[in-house]
Amino acid sequence: MEMNLLEHTDAIVDIGEKSGKEYQIETSMAKMKEDWLVIEFGLKDFKTTGTSTVTGFDDAMQILDEHIVLTQTMLFSPFKKPFEAEIEEWNTKLLYVSDCIDEWMKV
Repeated sequence: MEMNLLEHTDAIVDIGEKSGKEYQIETSMAKMKEDWLVIEFGLKDFKTTGTSTVTGFDDAMQILDEHIVLTQTMLFSPFKKPFEAEIEEWNTKLLYVSDCIDEWMKV
């Protein structure tokens, strides 16, 4: 049985490129979620007031900024369809974390 693959080279290349882009999105999402597993916030006594302040903002803000930009880039990707709901949910979570950190820093 002859398949004449050369006649379908353009379609094969197109499918391969789309699959590669989708794989990039999938692995980027997994890596971002893994990055957050090591982020920790702490409490530090504030002078002798009996209250505490939150610590750990620097690492969280650096990762947060990177991840927001990457996630918003994914939202505009023509290859996002299989992951669209996951990307939108992740974007919502990142924006919520950003708002929380902003409020904590104000306090």
